[in-house]
Amino acid sequence: MLFLGACMQDNLYLVDRLIEQRDVKKAETLIAKGLRATMQKSDHVELLIRRARVRLLTARPDDALMDLSTVQADDETRYRSFDVQELVADSYLARFEQASVGFVERQDTIKAQGIYQAILDESSNYNNTGWIHYQVGRVQLTAGDTEAAAQSFQAALLTPSHVRNLTAYCYERLGFIALYEWRAPNKALTFLNKSVDTYPASEDQSWLIQVHNLRSRALREMQDFHAALLAAREAVEIATTSGVEGRKGLSEALLTSAEILSIMDGHEKETAHYLQRFLRITKKPLGVDVTWSRVYEMLGSAYFRLGQYQDALVSYQSALQFNPDHPWEISLRYQIACCYYQQRSYESVVSELEGLVETLEITDYRIYDVIGNARFALGHYDEALEMYQVALRLVPSNADDKDKIQKYYGFAQHLSTNSNLKPSHSINQGQSS
Repeated sequence: MLFLGACMQDNLYLVDRLIEQRDVKKAETLIAKGLRATMQKSDHVELLIRRARVRLLTARPDDALMDLSTVQADDETRYRSFDVQELVADSYLARFEQASVGFVERQDTIKAQGIYQAILDESSNYNNTGWIHYQVGRVQLTAGDTEAAAQSFQAALLTPSHVRNLTAYCYERLGFIALYEWRAPNKALTFLNKSVDTYPASEDQSWLIQVHNLRSRALREMQDFHAALLAAREAVEIATTSGVEGRKGLSEALLTSAEILSIMDGHEKETAHYLQRFLRITKKPLGVDVTWSRVYEMLGSAYFRLGQYQDALVSYQSALQFNPDHPWEISLRYQIACCYYQQRSYESVVSELEGLVETLEITDYRIYDVIGNARFALGHYDEALEMYQVALRLVPSNADDKDKIQKYYGFAQHLSTNSNLKPSHSINQGQSS
């Protein structure tokens, strides 16, 4: 039986193999058996180091640091070795990254960077120097020092490491920096394509979800919407077929796909499908959430173009509920009014918008146009005239619907002076692009 009959070196080798294969559950079980067995202190220390590694891999950095603290108490020399110091620093960085918003401890990244730098200063031939440079780059990114981070990732590409995925990791981070900091989508795409090409096929493919999402955003910035959509769909496909690990990235992949589809004509059904999937698999926020607000805004637009006006109405209202301070609140209220108009609920159009024009300085001519249309439909021609007059003062000279407004202004004038007449024209109130 393990840890009873076999030699310790073979047992440790077996645990290392299990960790390398990411079979962490079995590795942790075997480590627990070993720790219960009677053994020399040095063997006990080696098992604690491996348990710390497993705990870090399973997102338990606090537990990992507890094990490493015991290692330090039992064997200071082993604790000071480069591989253990690397593990300590990795645990501090992981604890920082996993902390809840508002409880982030910057001291953890300071400790991590200090340890990483000490390893780089003390050993030029450590066999995992590439990983150290990569981790330093990640710490520098958390501090907003993107230029230093890029240099660290470049250094990681040129130094030894036993982490098989490191090259792909570095190119992904360089792509991220090029896209969001340098605003260079072409350069970002080059890095990200290298990340995909160098990522081992034998590794967990769910990691590539984020890379394809970034590729999609870079391609979108380059106005290559078809290629951007293909990249986003690739992310969705990987996320859908990668089990629990893939589920973590599926929400972002669905949202990225929907954002691209929403600006492409003729893809309204697919846009709605992706957004509905996003809402089904993502935990509903308890309060204000700008992402959910944006999702409902896009969903409302898709439903409106599909002629599903009640669904569009509910979606636009939800967008405002999740972001009451929405910077485009007036535009959303206009869309809500258009939904009411298409449902022939003209009084609702008026109640939705008239409060805005009475209390705010509205310069969007469409607001006055739709109120005028609703008033016209209700037979309130004098009030319709007033709204059309304001709309005509504000409408740009090259607006497509200027002639339409002028036309119905004339109708309203005629009907206002001949109040016994009824309108013979209907007004189509469509969604603004």
